[in-house]
Order: sequence, then C-alpha cells, then structure tokens
Amino acid sequence: MKRFNTLILWTVIFGLAFIAICTAYTIQVGNSQTGRKYLVEINRILHQVTEGVPPKDIVLNSSGSGAVRTLDWIRSDAVPQELERFFEGAGLNNREEFTIRPIYEDQELSGYLRFSYPPVKDTTRTILVMDIVLLIALGGLVGLLLYVKLQIIKPFHTIEELPYALSKGQLKAGLKESRSRFFGKFIWGLDLLRETLESQQQTNLSLEKDRQTIVASLSHELKTPVAAIRLYSGALVQDIYDSEDKRKDCARLIGQKAENIETLIGEIITASVSSLQNIEIKNREFYLGEWLKRLLYSHKERLELLKIEWTIGSYADKLLLGDPDRLLEVMDNLIENAIKYGDGEHIRLSFQEEDMRQLIMVENTGTPLTPGELPYIFTSFWRGSNAEGKKGNGLGLYICKQLLQKMDGDIYAEATGHGMRFVLVLRY
Repeated sequence: MKRFNTLILWTVIFGLAFIAICTAYTIQVGNSQTGRKYLVEINRILHQVTEGVPPKDIVLNSSGSGAVRTLDWIRSDAVPQELERFFEGAGLNNREEFTIRPIYEDQELSGYLRFSYPPVKDTTRTILVMDIVLLIALGGLVGLLLYVKLQIIKPFHTIEELPYALSKGQLKAGLKESRSRFFGKFIWGLDLLRETLESQQQTNLSLEKDRQTIVASLSHELKTPVAAIRLYSGALVQDIYDSEDKRKDCARLIGQKAENIETLIGEIITASVSSLQNIEIKNREFYLGEWLKRLLYSHKERLELLKIEWTIGSYADKLLLGDPDRLLEVMDNLIENAIKYGDGEHIRLSFQEEDMRQLIMVENTGTPLTPGELPYIFTSFWRGSNAEGKKGNGLGLYICKQLLQKMDGDIYAEATGHGMRFVLVLRY
C-alpha cells in the first residue's frame, strides 16, 4: 500500500512538472513566432537607414520570413496635424499593429519611421486551455489510481491477512463489509468461512470437553474394580483362603470385576471416538404408518418375551418431515429406558396434533423422577436418582434431543402419577 501511495505522489509531481514544461515551451514558441520576426525586420531596416539608405528605397522582405508589412516615413518638421495623424496610425489597417521609431541625422531628429505588422497573437488563452486540459488529464489519472487503490489494492490487502490469521487459529477478528465490485462477494465468502471455522472450533472444544468429562468419569470408576481385583488376586497368591469354595468365590469375583472393567473400557472407547455433531441427518417426508410398522417389528417380540404390555393409540396416517432412521434410534433409546427404569408392566404410544405439529408420546409405568430432576434429564452425563445400580452413562436422552433438534423438532419429559412420559415433537 505504501508503494502505491508513493506511486500516486510521484504521478502528481511528474504531472505538474510536465504541465509546467509544456506551458513554458508554449510561451517560448509563441514569442518566437509573433514578436521576434517583426523585431528582427525592424532592426534590419533601422540599420539600413543609419547606413544612409533612404526609407523610400528600402525594400521589405517579400519572402514572408519577415513580419513587417508596411514602412511609412514622415519628416519631423511636418505639419503638426499630419504628425498627429501619423502617430495615430492613419492609413493603416485596423487589424494591424504598428510601432514608430525616431531617425536621427548628425544627432538631430530628422523624422519618424512607422512599421506595421500583424497583431501579436495572445497565447494566454491557449496556454490556459492547455493547462486546464492537462490538469483534467492529470486529475483523471490520479482518480484512476485512487480508484484502483480503494477498490482493488485496499480490499486485497484486507483479504491477504485473513488466510494467515486463519492458519494461526485467529478466528475472532472478522472482515468489515465491503461494497467493492471486485472483492465484495469474495470478502463476504471469506468472512462466512471464518465464521464457520469459528463455529466448528467452538463445537470441537465443546465435544472435547464432553469427551474429557466422560473419559475422566469412567476412568475414575475403573479404580474400584481394579482395586478389588488386586485385593482378591493378592489373597489368592498369599493363599489366605483355606477352603476351595472360598477360592472359587474369589475367582468368580475377579471375573465379575474384569467384566465391569471391560464394559467401562468399551464406554471409554465409544466416548473417545464418537462425535454427535458428525451424525448425518437426512430429512425427508415419510408416512407415519410405515414408520410405525418398522418400530413394531423391532420391539414387539422382545416386549412380549419380557411380558411387558405394549399398546399403541389411534393415529391419522400422514406425511411427516424428518429422518425416519434417526427417529427409530430415538424411539429405541426411549423404549430401552422404559424397560430399564420402568416397572416392566406397561409401555404405551399415543399420538396427538398441536400447533401444526405431530406429537408422539411414549409412556411407561414406574416410579417417576422428582420435579427437581426433570430440568436436567436431557443434560449430557446426567443420571437420575432411579439410575442407581443400572448401567449407563447419561448420554442417551441428550443424544435424543440433539437428533430431534437436527430434524427441526424437539422432545420434552413429564412426570405422571404412575410413571414417565416423553413427548416427541415433529414437523409435517
């Protein structure tokens, strides 16, 4: 940018110098073409007169190189009226100019010579017009350079800093809006890219925080079974138990603790490699009836083996908008929770329309959560008071909510007098 500013400054300096040179040259040429020709001719004639050539015998230059057109002589002792008329230019063309020079003989005034010549051209107007034209041209050139600076160079300098900043992870400083016809849309696109990267960075930080939380939590849970295994194995090595039955019980306990560790390690691996934000959602239209057939096929036989009563309320078959596969995953999670945390007696699906939305309600009998726990039920890694002694990491309902929100829907929970109800909100 500084180099371009220097270029503009030197353009102005050289432009003004060029105008000054052209003006001086024009003045010089004008003087040489108007004044010097007739002055040279007058001096030649005066020299001839001083040499004794009578004025009437002087021949004017007829080649056209001289500028004197006529030569008039009057004696100094002429009638005053004639002298006056002579000095006023009587007998000359109005378009001609003249000059009068005295002639002396023996240091006495003998008469006057009058020289007429074409009027001297006034070059002032020509010079003024020329200077104005050149100044306009210079102003146009400087204006063009300023336009290039403001519309091309300056936006480009703004752009060239952003990729370097992005490579350093500096995502906070945005680009100002630009109306540049050359880079406006490009700058907008770069700023949109910056915002996307910033959003992705925040998402990655949040995911990393969640992963660290669950890994730390599960790692902490590993300490208890590891400590028990060390204790039991040490007892076996030291032959503390005196009966075979006690040694078998100890070995069985070691196996159970090993299974616990295996389960916890699996959960740690899952938490370390999975990313909820990367789950692909393919929203499309689907019929509620066809989706329910898939749901029944997945769970009917299992619920019958568990002897859990399963009822489905009446519904109007209609087109819904969402991802039917992901919606099945949500329902799988809800039914699994109903089996795990319910009393194993009854699960019911019912349907309702409200505010141009389709509601699907999943209810199970059992002990409901307390009102104070409901606000946290969809929080990641949170588990309710009814989760004691049951496997889980507190991510199931959190994932359900995230999936439904990606489908432009939602989910919320209610405690009923005899159990829990989860309400799914879908578009149609």
